[in-house]
Amino acid sequence: MKKVVITGMGCMSSLGNSVGEMYEGLLQNKSGVRFYPEWTDKKGLAAHLGAPVPAYDIKQIPRTTRRTMSRMSEMATLATQQALTQAKLTDINSSRTMLIMGSTSGSADTLEAYFKLLLEKGGPEGQVSTSFFKVMNHSVAANVGSALGFNGPYFAPSSACATSSQAMILGWELLQTGMYDCVIAGGADELSYLSSAVFDIVYAASRGFNANPQGAPRPFDKNRDGLVVSEGAGVVIMERAEHAAQRGVQALSEMAGGAYHADCSHMSQSHKGAMVTTMKEALTRSGLTIPDINYINAHATGTLQGDAEEAQSIRELFGDRAAVSSLKGYLGHTLAACGVLEAIACIKMLEMGELIPTRNLVEIDPHCEGIWLLKDGERVRQNVSAVMSNNFAFGGMNTSLVLKKV
Repeated sequence: MKKVVITGMGCMSSLGNSVGEMYEGLLQNKSGVRFYPEWTDKKGLAAHLGAPVPAYDIKQIPRTTRRTMSRMSEMATLATQQALTQAKLTDINSSRTMLIMGSTSGSADTLEAYFKLLLEKGGPEGQVSTSFFKVMNHSVAANVGSALGFNGPYFAPSSACATSSQAMILGWELLQTGMYDCVIAGGADELSYLSSAVFDIVYAASRGFNANPQGAPRPFDKNRDGLVVSEGAGVVIMERAEHAAQRGVQALSEMAGGAYHADCSHMSQSHKGAMVTTMKEALTRSGLTIPDINYINAHATGTLQGDAEEAQSIRELFGDRAAVSSLKGYLGHTLAACGVLEAIACIKMLEMGELIPTRNLVEIDPHCEGIWLLKDGERVRQNVSAVMSNNFAFGGMNTSLVLKKV
């Protein structure tokens, strides 16, 4: 097996627009969630919470390039620039560098504006010519590639909440083949009331905390009532270890392995058995065993069924050996970005030796008991050598990846 390392990280999140800002926000127990009064006018929408990314300087991207970008592509581009800078990677135009980046879909707000005008005009009259480039499913990868002047191979996964973790695992697999030296992996999504509506319609979005925005979401908590949609972008630079060494750059972490498995039994309800299978396969592929894992970053979004199933799957496989927490209480659910953003947070935990607890977890739900859950305020300092990070998406796309300290 070829050793794969991460040499650069970049992020845009509701806690801040850099890795340092996001991690500091986690340490300070901050929440990026706020109430959207304008969403109360949307008929049939009961979930009015979201976690937006703070204002950023769009002029960092040339105007001619950003004309085809929606907000998600802007954020992905800025996060990519951060990651490339940290990795000191300037020569990316090679057939041995792969770009893997995706989103849940194209820009929802752009689609809404397009069809609203279409219905008003009775045809395409008055449409902006660049709209399509903001809504196509590979919009993020295409726009980031354009901003970088990239002319190598690229791929655009679109698997909802598992998108960017899938990008990392696929990148690891491709680096194992020896065909590539470097992979730029990531994902992004932008906040829209339409995203909240997707989950609200299936009773998976938080409705009971509109008057107390920072009280939600509540992963694993007895009083949880659903997730809170968010936005952001996360990007990592992955390299074969010998390639990074030849360039003289420092490895931040080792990407030890990962796995993805389909669970086609239900489109929106995740199941313990498939989660266990995915985590087991990730361990096998990483060459690690259950006692090697010190911490598990749970997908846990704050939904009743999803959190319970994940807790039971962790209990079946790990018991209460490894500390477990979810970061959704701080960041909200960043959809396609959550896999990489949470992996970045895990890498910081490996580096700093401090585990971030679950914000808003006050009283553990009996259905989630039997594992070592870090409750709100229970920060743990310990020497962490290996962590697992889970992401489980609609459509039965389950992913688990393993990161090691270098």
